[in-house]
Amino acid sequence: MRIEASIGKGILKVAQGLSEGEMSATEMVAILTPILRSSGKDLKDKDVANIVWDAGFAEGLKAVAEVIAFVIGGDGGNEGNEVGMESA
Repeated sequence: MRIEASIGKGILKVAQGLSEGEMSATEMVAILTPILRSSGKDLKDKDVANIVWDAGFAEGLKAVAEVIAFVIGGDGGNEGNEVGMESA
């Protein structure tokens, strides 16, 4: 997974660090960059850092929390989930 590879931690460790207030701006940018790039825009880390700076650190943390929650919990369905579809 890109998030885990980009910051060198498993997704649950990322969630734990977020809940304990141990999320650096660098980690936040590393998590948000591939998500924002999936929109088709060629954003670099510096671009995302500027977006986070303009929005504010708290808004950046909120965005990261939403991404992590989605990755861990999904949308509640099995669509697109190979494991879920196999067991259905």
